[in-house]
Amino acid sequence: MKDKEIIELLQRQLEVSRATNDGLYKAMNDMRQSFEATIDDLRKTIRSLEQALKDKGIETAKTRRALRNVAALMERHSERQKPETGNPDIDREFTPKEEKPKYDPKARGNNGARRLEHMECEERVIMVNPEETDLTGARFLRYQDSIRYKVIPMKIIKEIYRAAIYSKEGSIIRGKAPLAPLQNSSFDGSFIAFCAEMHFLYSMPVNRLASWLSDNGFRIGRGTIGALLSKATAVFSGLHKCLRLAVMEDSYISGDETFHKVRVADKNDKGLGIRKGYIWDLVAHHQKLAYFFYSQGSRSENVFEEIISGYNGIFQSDAMPVYRKLGDGKYDGITRIACLQHIKRRFIDIKEIPQAGKILKLFNLLYDREHRHRVGHDGWTVGDNLKWREEYAPPILDRIKTELDSVSSDRNVPADSDLMGAVKYALNEWEWVPGIFKGGDYDLDNNLIERMQRFVSLLRRNSLFFGSHKGGETAAMYLSLVVSCRLNGINVMEYITDILNRCASWNPTTPIDRYRDLLPDRWKPADIIHA
Repeated sequence: MKDKEIIELLQRQLEVSRATNDGLYKAMNDMRQSFEATIDDLRKTIRSLEQALKDKGIETAKTRRALRNVAALMERHSERQKPETGNPDIDREFTPKEEKPKYDPKARGNNGARRLEHMECEERVIMVNPEETDLTGARFLRYQDSIRYKVIPMKIIKEIYRAAIYSKEGSIIRGKAPLAPLQNSSFDGSFIAFCAEMHFLYSMPVNRLASWLSDNGFRIGRGTIGALLSKATAVFSGLHKCLRLAVMEDSYISGDETFHKVRVADKNDKGLGIRKGYIWDLVAHHQKLAYFFYSQGSRSENVFEEIISGYNGIFQSDAMPVYRKLGDGKYDGITRIACLQHIKRRFIDIKEIPQAGKILKLFNLLYDREHRHRVGHDGWTVGDNLKWREEYAPPILDRIKTELDSVSSDRNVPADSDLMGAVKYALNEWEWVPGIFKGGDYDLDNNLIERMQRFVSLLRRNSLFFGSHKGGETAAMYLSLVVSCRLNGINVMEYITDILNRCASWNPTTPIDRYRDLLPDRWKPADIIHA
């Protein structure tokens, strides 16, 4: 083969190789673009899945917390928290509980149960003689008592004041019946007080109360009961205003708010004229007075500012923004302190996480130390308690703060996790935690006022809604009196009966300070005053 032919053959082979390479290059380029597109799609899918998992994780965490809370409520026989074991370094710091002597069932009868003697009941002794009528020659040995508790259905008495009318020397002389609490009404203060007690203290809806009275032989409509309760607030108006002033005089108060549904003119997206209306509450710790207030169901800062304006002293609350402003210096003369229970609750929900469990134990250690003494018991004074707090609290608070800071700076704890949320809440409130221990009689938490809010919660559960904003104002007025009576250990029905009958003749322009001695912390029944 000639050299020229060889060269031509090689050239043809080179051209074929180039064409093949070009084809392979183009195929590889197409594959690369396809792979890149597929990878981009996969990345988008992964990001979408990650977001979905994240969202699902948040919802799962909420569901998990809700299930834990339900399980805890089902298993817990008492709301008292007990320190859990698991961290020996902290567990051994708790005070061992004293063992109470076991009850000896042989000491009493009634199948081993404790038997109350009910000395408050009216006693009737009924003599029971043997059926054998001929007791000739029998010698009396002793009496044997058998007790039966008998219920007599409620009795409503219709008192008729029959005034005698005389004529003497051209003038008419007549007897005067006691003044009724409400004009043109035949109901005594005791009836209105009974309705108020059943509705606002024992959370019986007005319609159910009307049915119960009818079942006991006294027919009355729910509208009549509602009208009586509403009209009686005219008598309580001055008392309610005086109650606010008295609460504001206390150097230590707590504040909180809760909701109750209320019927309004505007309908919501479901076609119902119902919305949430908020009731605010202040409790004076020293005077044991509670002041509930309702302003068109509003939860706005303006409503709270109007009520708290002019107060000087300690204010304890949760971390709602309007309360936090008290600690930011917006209100001169008010010093805010935090609520440890609101901080603890977030760690209780996630106590299975080791860091959360450790922090929770340290908070419980504060309560353990606090419960070693109690003001008023065994001569323990407020001053003694302050010295004790200054001794035990700072070291424990330092340990808690160290743990909170440690979790906060730990990059392994996700920013959106429940643990980080609990820690951030605690740190945001920490500025107002040490102030709790700067007084000997400040509570560690806001539990007192939250127990008072339960009256609203029970009313909400049973009565469903207020008929109007006026109904909310009426409820706030009665709740103020009912809760203040309970705080002072006063019988609610006796108190409201006395106030209604005593103030029935008072002029609406009566000076507010005249009501001061009628508030539950100073009240004395009229029969004691005139004795």
